[in-house]
Amino acid sequence: MTMYAKSFIALDGNGRLTGARTAQAAPYAHYTCHLCGSALRYHPQYDTELPWFEHTDDRLTEHGQQCPYVRPERREIQLIKRLQQFVPDALPVVRKASWHCRQCHHDYYGEQYCTHCQTGGFSIPRTTQEEICEF
Repeated sequence: MTMYAKSFIALDGNGRLTGARTAQAAPYAHYTCHLCGSALRYHPQYDTELPWFEHTDDRLTEHGQQCPYVRPERREIQLIKRLQQFVPDALPVVRKASWHCRQCHHDYYGEQYCTHCQTGGFSIPRTTQEEICEF
């Protein structure tokens, strides 16, 4: 079973960024990932009021394989597998931080996914400007 991280924002049917809770009140027929453009499955969770979006195996775009919601960090997956012994529905969380892409030299904040290169493979955590200049 593939384990994808929960996403709480997506692009709606009109291409506008929307939150999972907003989607409960005004749902669309389809949603796409704000990073990789892959189609997402919406989990409205009306009973818990904790809605979320999820990637699926059959609707990944070419860039979807590089999306941090599709490929969570190994450490996060290990923690979640241990947690699932007690909370079966637990899913990985994607870390947000400041990043520097070594391929295109783009600095950004958010998920480890450079929207210019459409991959997170060249991104490193950004701590100070001096450290970035060394690369």
